[in-house]
Amino acid sequence: MSTIQTTVILAMTADGKISPVDSKAPRNSYPVDGEHLEYQVSLADLVLMGAGTVRNEGIAFTIQNPELLAARQFRGQSPQPITCVVTASLNLSPDMDFFRQDIERWIFTTQTAIERSSDATTLDKLAKLIELGDTDLDWDRAYDLIAERGIRKIFALGGGSLTASLVQAGRVDDWWLTILPVIYGGASAPTPVDGEGFLPSAAPKLELIETRRVGSELFLHYRTLR
Repeated sequence: MSTIQTTVILAMTADGKISPVDSKAPRNSYPVDGEHLEYQVSLADLVLMGAGTVRNEGIAFTIQNPELLAARQFRGQSPQPITCVVTASLNLSPDMDFFRQDIERWIFTTQTAIERSSDATTLDKLAKLIELGDTDLDWDRAYDLIAERGIRKIFALGGGSLTASLVQAGRVDDWWLTILPVIYGGASAPTPVDGEGFLPSAAPKLELIETRRVGSELFLHYRTLR
C-alpha cells in the first residue's frame, strides 16, 4: 500500500456545484472556509490543481498565516508546498501570475501535449515539466516520481476533472468537503467529480469520520473505503 496520503479538499454549494456556470463571476467570501483551506494546505508537501482551476484563479493558493508557516518550518517542510498543475493539453499561458509566484512549480502533462504546444520550451523554464504518458496521464508513474521525492502528503484542490481522474486511478484516501449555504444551479456548472461517472455498483464508497458546523457552513471529512 502506498505511504502517500492524498486528500481532496473542495468547497461546494448546497446543490453540489464547485463553480457557477460563469467561472469568472465574482463569488461570496467565506472566511471560515478560507481558514480551513489554509490550515489543510499547510500540512501538504504537494498540492495538485487542474489547469482550469489555475486559469480561473491565475495564481496558486499560498499560506500566509505566520503560525502555519512557523509550523511548517518546525516540521522541516519548505515554506510553501510544491504546486503541481495537471493538464493533458498543456493549455497554460506563460504570462499567468502563477509563474511569477515564489513557489516550486511542477506540471504533469503528456508527450502529445508537449509536442503540440508552442509554449512547451518556455513553460519548461518556468516549471518542472513532467511527461507522464503519450496521450493519457499515467498516475502510477506520477506517484512513483512523487514517492522518489519523499513526498508523503498531497492535497488536490480541483477541479472536477482532476478529482475524477484521481478517483478513477484509486488514489484518493480522504475528502474534506465544505458545504456552503448558497445555490448555484446550472446543468453545466462543474461538480466535485466530473468525468464519465460511476454506476452505483462500482461507485466509490465513503465513511464519514468527522463533521464540523460553523454558522451555516458544514465541514465534512470522509475516508474512502477500500
